Amino acid sequence: MAPQHVTTILLAEFDIDQGSVLTHQYPANITSDNHVLAELMLPDGAHLRPADWTIFFLNRAKPAPWNGNTVAADNGENPLLYVLNLVRTNHDASIRRGAAVKAMAICTTHQYLHVYKPVLLLALENYFKNPSIEVLKTLYESVNSMQLDPPELSPYERMILRSSDNKELFIEKFEAAGGSEDVPAKVDVAHGLGIVVGQTPLKGKDGGAPAAAMARNRDCQFYETKVVYDGIKIPIRVPLSINPEEVGEFSLIKLITTFSPSSPSPNPHPFHPHLDSNGSNTHPIMLLMNALLTGKRVIFLGNGHPAGDVANFVLAACALGSGSGGVLRGFPERAYPYTNLAGIDHLLTCKGFIAGVTNQLFEDRTAWWDVLCNIDTGKITVSKDISPIAFSSSHSGHYDDTRATPMFSTGATTQSSSKHDNGDNDFMADILSAIQAHYGEMVIRARFQEYVTRFVQLASQYEDQTYGQTTIGINRINTPESSKYMGTGLVFSDESSRLKEVAANASRIEGWRATTSYKYLQETGRVYIRSLNRFERNTYERLANETAAQEEMSIRQLHAARLSGSTNSQSSFSP
Repeated sequence: MAPQHVTTILLAEFDIDQGSVLTHQYPANITSDNHVLAELMLPDGAHLRPADWTIFFLNRAKPAPWNGNTVAADNGENPLLYVLNLVRTNHDASIRRGAAVKAMAICTTHQYLHVYKPVLLLALENYFKNPSIEVLKTLYESVNSMQLDPPELSPYERMILRSSDNKELFIEKFEAAGGSEDVPAKVDVAHGLGIVVGQTPLKGKDGGAPAAAMARNRDCQFYETKVVYDGIKIPIRVPLSINPEEVGEFSLIKLITTFSPSSPSPNPHPFHPHLDSNGSNTHPIMLLMNALLTGKRVIFLGNGHPAGDVANFVLAACALGSGSGGVLRGFPERAYPYTNLAGIDHLLTCKGFIAGVTNQLFEDRTAWWDVLCNIDTGKITVSKDISPIAFSSSHSGHYDDTRATPMFSTGATTQSSSKHDNGDNDFMADILSAIQAHYGEMVIRARFQEYVTRFVQLASQYEDQTYGQTTIGINRINTPESSKYMGTGLVFSDESSRLKEVAANASRIEGWRATTSYKYLQETGRVYIRSLNRFERNTYERLANETAAQEEMSIRQLHAARLSGSTNSQSSFSP
């Protein structure tokens, strides 16, 4: 049975008497809370603009398991679903209110859900012409008929591909997989609505371009295929270098530039040890990073903006906190790219949510959030109602993986010690300089991936120093042969520098250790260390067996040589 790329097609519309109504769910219902789903599909102010793209997620109760390749892996009967939604307003003087507002959504387990924008645009246009469930059925069958068999890349291969401009990198992977699907030269998508479909060379199987020419024209950053909808061949380019927690299209550069002040100024809020890693001089982006790492409730507010604007900021924030989607996981599970007052009850039950809203009311309800990012003003506000942190040796209670107790209390961490410069301001200065020098999006993402990787390595050292052991790094307890892996961790100029940096980051490390992303990393660490130790044992046994076999072979050869020499001697002196 062919895999399902899309699980469900949704259709909602605004009724002047009933409000937002979920009209269709095809082929089967995925939720019983139709009102909330309809409100998400028809965001606030949708009738004021011709079109709006929104994203939201479903099936959060069972987070998708981590397998190193995709956060959207199969998770029993309820995988995490990414929903791409298009809402359009058609003005018509012959109907009540003079306009019809309808929305159509695709539910998929693919994190690159933005590739479905052109076909969703055509389908919704057809539904305006023919409001029938047959339109949803045609879309469902067309998308699920798409050939999608991209080459598999390891995390390190993805990292290399992201940092290279070579379009033929790993081309052998395509040849082994049988190449990409044929795609048409051009598709004309009606009205555009922000969708740009580029031209792609035809690659016919019969009488087409030679294999060598096809290889030269292939961009190995993408897997090219097509969706045939209503007789139109729509090219699809699936990005191959995206990391597991990167969802949809977003700009990390836009997030950074929006919330980076033109001139530094002290933060006005009271000191918070999890957020203010550099005291009152903590850069706003680093404050946001700390909020994401320590599981604070974060809201992006865009009053009167299209819902798609705030959704993109939420997706960028997920990438920021997870290390460009490649280091930590669990961020999409608590992300609400767009939500509104209809879903506030469910939102407030989610610990450490990351949400996008367009209603100004959220700014006044400071008890609903810990950190608010206003995309209009570019200011990041810490709630006056944020829970304070009490420092004591009870932090050891977070370390539920072992029975270890702290070798020394973390209660020594104070506001003054948190003001020590831990390099974050220098890091942000480098990032802003790179953006001003027009470095690309992938360069900036790579820098933040390195930053979060270093943070995890530092947390491992902190645990080893404080609790005597760690499950998120290699040490002499969990890996007896750890001396063979010298050079895999952090390097400091001297012991004083190491202790200073560990102390400066102790507060936010302790905050992170109480989060889901830390628990996930512990699981990954256990698997990695078991695999490493198993590899060590297997390698040792293999080398021991090979050595024994070589020694036995050498003894046999020596014995045979001696026998041969003895025979030759007897032959030489025989009468």
